[in-house]
Amino acid sequence: MEKMGMHCGRMLAAHMKNDEKIYVLDGDLADSNGAICVHQQHPERFIMAGIAEQSMVSVAAGMASVQLKPWVFSFAAFLCYRAYDQIRIGLSQAKMNVKLVGSHAGGFTGRNGQTHAAINDIAVMASLPNIHIWSPACKGDLAYAMDRMLKDEHPTYLRLPREPLGDLPSEPKEWYWLKPARRVTLVATGLSVHIALQVHKLLSKMNMEVGVINVNKIVPLPESLLHSINALCTEIIVIEDHYQVGGLASMLSIHRLSCRIHAKGWGMNFTGQSGDYEEILHHYDLNPHRICQEVLTLN
Repeated sequence: MEKMGMHCGRMLAAHMKNDEKIYVLDGDLADSNGAICVHQQHPERFIMAGIAEQSMVSVAAGMASVQLKPWVFSFAAFLCYRAYDQIRIGLSQAKMNVKLVGSHAGGFTGRNGQTHAAINDIAVMASLPNIHIWSPACKGDLAYAMDRMLKDEHPTYLRLPREPLGDLPSEPKEWYWLKPARRVTLVATGLSVHIALQVHKLLSKMNMEVGVINVNKIVPLPESLLHSINALCTEIIVIEDHYQVGGLASMLSIHRLSCRIHAKGWGMNFTGQSGDYEEILHHYDLNPHRICQEVLTLN
């Protein structure tokens, strides 16, 4: 399977054929984050900014001020943290139409380890006014998110994991049920949707049926999602490749839902770890078997 960043770069390059205002800026990671696809097809609208994320975001803000449509690519850890002040002032406060693509987001960093982990990127970006956040769980979700991003004028953060993600058997939307609604429901976003489906499979073998919701758009949360959870759920378990504080669970908590919310993300003592996906998955907080045992206590 191809990585989500490569899917993103390929889709954006296709859209650029019909919109000459779209430009891509990259922080010297094009061959890893997908921006290479744009460089290959539209080199005249590809800007290699080098390892200068702050300047890259500021340049993008300037381009947006003259009605160009810049997309900024980098690893999430470099983009959200190193360029935070430029995003805060140049994009959030100024409401500039700049799209930020943060690849390699979350705690599964492969051999890159702690320095490349972006485990609180949602918390950082969600704290800024006017910025929308998408966290697709498959290629279909990504295509839907990008279509929306190309049509609107909000500064937006697109969160993509390092790991390639398989397809999901549903029509992509802002959010949707992957498994029928139940009193106890797993709510997940991005890569963690696939972990939630593993938990669902384990629970089914133990004769416990739970619902599964995929949240594609995190900020702002769709009102229909909140209404559906309030109407149908009494317990939700939020599974996310993010710290338990500041991510999707926190976004849901501020809306004072009538159900109880249980956050299953990375513990605050986890700062990242080198290793392959399966190895990290089964040694830390997002282990499906561990989550399964906790969900069983709610039945």
